Amino acid sequence: MCAAAYYRKDWRLASELDRIGVDLLVGLRRQGSISNMRIFRIVAIVAGTLVALVMLGIIALLLFVDPNRYRGDIEKAAREHSARVLTLHGKLELKVFPWLALSVHDVELSNRPGFGKQPFLTVQNASIGVKLLPLLSQRLEVSRVKLEGANINLVTRGEQNNWQDLGEESQDTPKKPADSSGLGTAVSIEGVDVSKSSVVYSDEVKKSTTELGNLELHTGRLETGPARTALEKVELQGTYLAHTAPATDTQPGSSGTGAADVAKPLAFSLNASALALDNQAHTLAPTKIEVKVGDFAVDVSVSGEKMSTERVMTGSITVPRTSARKLLQSLGIAPPITRDPGVLSALALQTNFRVTRKQLQLSALQLTLDDTQVQGTAGIDDLDTSALRFDLNVNGINVDRYRAPVEKAPAAKHPSSPPPAAPPTPLPLETLRKLDVNGTLHVASATFSNLVFTDVVMPLVAKDGHIRLGPTQARLYGGTYNGDIVLDARPVQAQLSLNEHLHGTDIGALVKAAFDSARLSGRADADVAVTGVGNTDDAIKRSLTGKIGVNVKQGAIVGVDIVFELQRVNALLKRQIPAQRTATGPALTHFNALQMNGGLDKGVLRIDDLQMATDRAAFGFLKVHGRGTLDTVSEAINYQLVAAVNKLPAGNAPAGAGGGLDALGAVEVPLTITGTMSSPTVRPDIEALAKGKLGQEVQQKAGDLVKKKLGDKLKDLFGH
Repeated sequence: MCAAAYYRKDWRLASELDRIGVDLLVGLRRQGSISNMRIFRIVAIVAGTLVALVMLGIIALLLFVDPNRYRGDIEKAAREHSARVLTLHGKLELKVFPWLALSVHDVELSNRPGFGKQPFLTVQNASIGVKLLPLLSQRLEVSRVKLEGANINLVTRGEQNNWQDLGEESQDTPKKPADSSGLGTAVSIEGVDVSKSSVVYSDEVKKSTTELGNLELHTGRLETGPARTALEKVELQGTYLAHTAPATDTQPGSSGTGAADVAKPLAFSLNASALALDNQAHTLAPTKIEVKVGDFAVDVSVSGEKMSTERVMTGSITVPRTSARKLLQSLGIAPPITRDPGVLSALALQTNFRVTRKQLQLSALQLTLDDTQVQGTAGIDDLDTSALRFDLNVNGINVDRYRAPVEKAPAAKHPSSPPPAAPPTPLPLETLRKLDVNGTLHVASATFSNLVFTDVVMPLVAKDGHIRLGPTQARLYGGTYNGDIVLDARPVQAQLSLNEHLHGTDIGALVKAAFDSARLSGRADADVAVTGVGNTDDAIKRSLTGKIGVNVKQGAIVGVDIVFELQRVNALLKRQIPAQRTATGPALTHFNALQMNGGLDKGVLRIDDLQMATDRAAFGFLKVHGRGTLDTVSEAINYQLVAAVNKLPAGNAPAGAGGGLDALGAVEVPLTITGTMSSPTVRPDIEALAKGKLGQEVQQKAGDLVKKKLGDKLKDLFGH
């Protein structure tokens, strides 16, 4: 009963409360506007209280937290993690609006021990700030990072440098476990501003210094997260200056510069549009980059794919037309002294590219150098080994225009003495052994050493020190050229092999172009197969050994008149005064065929079999044969020839004293040719001729006497 009474009492209380609630709701409906005002007033009071608390916290932070109290702790932490000393000379400043930011002034980081007392890094002013509330949702929002008056000094000594210790982790530093959640912290930076800064790079081995000064770097907003990384823009500019330690002395004619030619800093700049990397698709959105160094400008358009693995980037490169000579000068490089001072005046490039971690490929390549246009493809199959591949077409190039001028040799004290030889040029064996090249060059017209080749097809293969240029095909002065050149740089002494062939070539035009000489004319076939050994050009030239064969048809030897020399001999045999040459024009020896076969031994061309024949009506059927040598180094010649007139021209009569060849019928006349290729001397061997002529007359008189005696005996025998 007590329980029943209790529940009845509780039920009555609940009913009473319900009634009061209903009455309250009805009252609120009647006074709705007054209740709403009260709610807003409560919210305002709460918000104002929170703002007041935040302001009080900020004021307390600024009043009671002095960042300079932690200066020693910061410097101590730097010493504990490296062997360097961090010194904060200026004050630390803490700001809370609009970011929680920290500013430092006059900071210095010492150099690595053993690299001198000059600081590694000095900074005049630096500041960085963050927002606090975004950190609660794993977002890091950073203000603009500002760096002013930063100076960095980098020093290298071969394998040692003064920055490698900064990337080394201490053994006592615990490694952080990898984040297995797959969610990275989102980071945003309003931008980076670097001003009035410099970087100095010194190579103590090469004794060179490179300075990047007046650096100004300004970027747009940087955002990075699990899905996307983006940078709005990049603007970089500064100056570049490179120089080496001055030499103790400067040789005459060298490219050394004096005080008046001190190199000046070279201005450069880089501007890039927005960069956006899709971290999920691993692609780089198309962007444009503009680079300018002095007068040299490069425009690059690039996009990427597979950026987390292969890092494949494709695009185009454009170099607007500029002066190659001025470009070299702006880079502090002295342009080469060329035979034609007008070359290196124009340079332009347009190409597509594809680059990965291992390869670089250029397609639709268009390169302009002065009057030369190069088109085709090129690339590096392996960036680690620099394996070069190419297939290029060239409209025409005159290599001689880019070669060094020919120095005029001083007049010799003794005209007969040869000019001093140039010093030997060593072969770059180490470079040759590292070459990895495979390609073909097609040239419509090429000039080298005054020789003009057309329709050139030149394959080149180089691998592990074995270099083969050929088989090369070209047209050469109305004929054809086929050649195969092999240089084997693998042995201690390099080995050269030449296998060259000419067919139907105008030998007169070839000799004129190569040697500026008009001493030979005709159509020539030639075969050369020689080898040489040595590590300098002179050593290889002196060791050349092999076979050479030349066949020239319907030509002439200019500067040598064998017929005139025979006419002088003819006059001497007839005891007449030899005639002096009265014909105008150069001395000539015409021939129908000229054949030379021999070998090359240690730089000396040995002709074992020389045959020349003509049947011109002017002087009958003339044959010349003999042998001799030609030193390819000194150009000294020494030939012993024998000339014979086997058939006299009809009505041969002396054209003046000694003008005919009537005394030389069936007589062989020895001739000696000495001197040099540029100045040969022809002399008949009179002594040998006299002995031969005397012997011939004795034999003839003896034969006549025998015939007479024999005839007399026969007459007696038969009674006549």
